[in-house]
Amino acid sequence: MKRKLLAILSITMIAALLLSGCGGSNSSNNGEEAGNDLANKEITVILKNLTNPFWISVKEGAEAAGKELGVNVKVLAPLKADNNEEQSQMVEQAIANQTDIVVLTPSDSNGIIPAAKKLNEAGIPIINLNTKIEGNTVDVETFIAIENYDAGFQTVTRLCEMMEGKGKMIIIEGVTGAQTSIDRVKGAIAALADFPEIELVARQSGEYNRAKAMDVVQNLLQAHPDVNGIFCCNDEMALGAVEAIASAGKTGDILVAGIDANADAREAIKEGKMALSCDSQPFNQGYQGVANAVKVLQGEKLDDFIKLDMKVVGKEDL
Repeated sequence: MKRKLLAILSITMIAALLLSGCGGSNSSNNGEEAGNDLANKEITVILKNLTNPFWISVKEGAEAAGKELGVNVKVLAPLKADNNEEQSQMVEQAIANQTDIVVLTPSDSNGIIPAAKKLNEAGIPIINLNTKIEGNTVDVETFIAIENYDAGFQTVTRLCEMMEGKGKMIIIEGVTGAQTSIDRVKGAIAALADFPEIELVARQSGEYNRAKAMDVVQNLLQAHPDVNGIFCCNDEMALGAVEAIASAGKTGDILVAGIDANADAREAIKEGKMALSCDSQPFNQGYQGVANAVKVLQGEKLDDFIKLDMKVVGKEDL
């Protein structure tokens, strides 16, 4: 009887150990599957260009987030800067490649809509970064950006204060149709309303391009040689304005403000060639684009708008 009882106990213990071993193995595999889940995912980030230092910094932020979070990040941008047709083709290629999610910064807020709708139809989520896709016909998980209206308003307010509330100003806009430019200009115009003795003498697009802005400002300075301040919707154009002012022999006579606070703009501010810029934290924009894409891949619902910090900086702030 005792032998039978011992045999039964031994069999029971062996069975329990076997079950425990199987359970431990499954638990380990589940852990590995959870850990490897993101490693098997791909986030495609489509930017406006990779020639502007701002977008290079956005790329670096996106890649840093991918490395930190263990997810594959592919960063793309048109060979021709700010080209909607190329961006649309990149969206279609991302669909063909069965990417898991797209972080999209449109060059043209309206022009990108047909391509973005194709992402919706393919069931690929969109994180809209920096520049808003116009209208409500495209489903996006969130829009991540600084408040561009505020950037324009705060930068121009401080520029007007440096002009002591009087004089003449030029506004150099970004790419026509880009929501960032539209919003920044709206903010700038609103700020000017608080300074009735400052006259807005010209508004013209510099296409977010340094060389283009330099040409535009050279021509505008001939028409308005007594201008006191120039607000540009990004630093690349502001640096183009700086070159135009230097060519006209007016360095130090005209205050120039931009947006982005790129490294070369900061240097220009230190040297007294630029007055101001608005730090829109491009590295953080790229980082947050990917970090929030990961949250979507993990099933998390995001707020409709994720607002990022910004700060107007002058020489005293650097």
